[in-house]
Amino acid sequence: MKHASIVAAALLLAACSPQVYPLYLDVRKPSDSGLDLSRKSMGIVYMDGAQPADSSFDHSAATALARQLEEDYFGGEEVIGLYHMPAVDTVSLDAMHSLVMDTDKDVVFVLTSQLGTPTEEGGQPVSTRLLVYDSMGKDQLYHFSGSALLPAPSQDGPSQAEMVGQRVSKRFLSNWKTESFSFYYFDSFTVEWEDPIVYVSEGKFAKAVDGWAPLVKVGSTIQRACAAYNLAMVFYLMEDYEMSQRWLEAADKMENLSLSAGLHTRLAAHLEKTQK
Repeated sequence: MKHASIVAAALLLAACSPQVYPLYLDVRKPSDSGLDLSRKSMGIVYMDGAQPADSSFDHSAATALARQLEEDYFGGEEVIGLYHMPAVDTVSLDAMHSLVMDTDKDVVFVLTSQLGTPTEEGGQPVSTRLLVYDSMGKDQLYHFSGSALLPAPSQDGPSQAEMVGQRVSKRFLSNWKTESFSFYYFDSFTVEWEDPIVYVSEGKFAKAVDGWAPLVKVGSTIQRACAAYNLAMVFYLMEDYEMSQRWLEAADKMENLSLSAGLHTRLAAHLEKTQK
């Protein structure tokens, strides 16, 4: 009987011990421009050209650029503001500071194009200049420019201005990298602990938070610490690094978890990047 009691106790201990579940997820990385635009509000300013056609072209190009950025960073929600300003030859850093204040946006793009004479085939020569200022990054003005001979638009395809906006956007869209992320679960509480992991794998981070949040208040200290760690990791994936740090610190106060060091390293790397 004594031996049976020891075995039963060992099985109970195993059931109450945390298990680690790894997930491989695509993580947003900075764009090819080098700018990290995630979790930042944006505004696009186009210049009023000398001819109405020029202003109309840049308005359409700016709209197309906004739609591409919204699809990537905001799930398609139309939240990027469009503005216009008188045409000028140069835009200073001080002028960009003013535009940030006027638009109340974290990142401001200034777009201007010069149109050439259309070809006999209907093509359109165009030169485009884009200035970008990220008020949450380095205090500097980023310059991008290019020229192209745009093909004649098809009946069902984008206009030439829309082609410009779409082409310009490619430099600023997120890059993605597959990385491994680990979460805790307990065999004795399968549904409560594993369902949120499924939500994470499906990109339903808010539902995962709703699933793990109640577990921070119940069970043993190790269970509550693991729930807090899982919340910290979910908020990291949601790019809410402040909340991630808070939940990780809460987990650390309860238990010395083996996975915590890795998340601390990730958060420290993000903090170092934002301070450069």
